[in-house]
Amino acid sequence: MKTVQLAIPDSNYVQALRNLLLRDGAHNVHLVERPDLKLDGVVVIDANSPENLSLLESDPERFVVIARKGTDNLSRIWEAGATHVVFEKDSPTTSQLSIIAAELRLAN
Repeated sequence: MKTVQLAIPDSNYVQALRNLLLRDGAHNVHLVERPDLKLDGVVVIDANSPENLSLLESDPERFVVIARKGTDNLSRIWEAGATHVVFEKDSPTTSQLSIIAAELRLAN
């Protein structure tokens, strides 16, 4: 089973994404305020929280970043090495695909 930590404050979005991930039967999903980097797997974070962006330094490929379009943080996100960025107005299905893409990268 693949572990995914969801550290995003939008309760409707996080529940929809959690339900999508649980539905496939291949994910163990943790709803967290602050990710535990000792756990393996993908971490979904909110770019609007500056402390979350500092987490990217550890292993940027394991993160999916939810960002606001036009935010000043986009350049910082890219410079930190994030390869999976989803905009907060994108559907939870788009985030699910980004999580799967991150998992495939981690597997290699």
